[in-house]
Amino acid sequence: MHCETTKEERFDAIYRAYQNDVYKISLYYTKDAYAAEDIAQQVFYKFYQHFENVNPERIRAYLLRSARNYSYNWLRDSKREVQGEFLENIPEEKQLQQGVEERYMWIERHKENRALANKIMERLRQENESWYDIITLIYCLEKSHEEVCDELDITRDVLYSKIYRAKRWIQKTYEEEYKSL
Repeated sequence: MHCETTKEERFDAIYRAYQNDVYKISLYYTKDAYAAEDIAQQVFYKFYQHFENVNPERIRAYLLRSARNYSYNWLRDSKREVQGEFLENIPEEKQLQQGVEERYMWIERHKENRALANKIMERLRQENESWYDIITLIYCLEKSHEEVCDELDITRDVLYSKIYRAKRWIQKTYEEEYKSL
């Protein structure tokens, strides 16, 4: 007797397989655990609505790009909020030790660093999609080199070569901007 799986069962399997990846990508961009959880829920809700239209071979890519896009939207929208909202991200013991001016400077540096990191990743994606995928998988999703090689169907030598080239491009393109921070 052949038992066909339902849409809900397929969705649950996909959710279990990719929920951590979607959360990690959202957390990487937003640097906010609560926002990352909300974004992950939005991504999977939207995915469930369009489940039948997504190519089964591209589900992971669809989910991760959706997480990135929702994160960008969250970052854009959060810029409209009060400047002091980043204060809650400062460790409490550091808040007590620092004066108001020092806290303000820390907040500004934190925002500048986040903006530069997002700018680098976006430009890296535009420059070379495979570099972006590799850097995201290794440094954002913390996947091992073996997992990345398997997932992208490339050899270790190709992986190391692409990592090297991506890092060199980032260094060459953003070295001065990084040093100015």
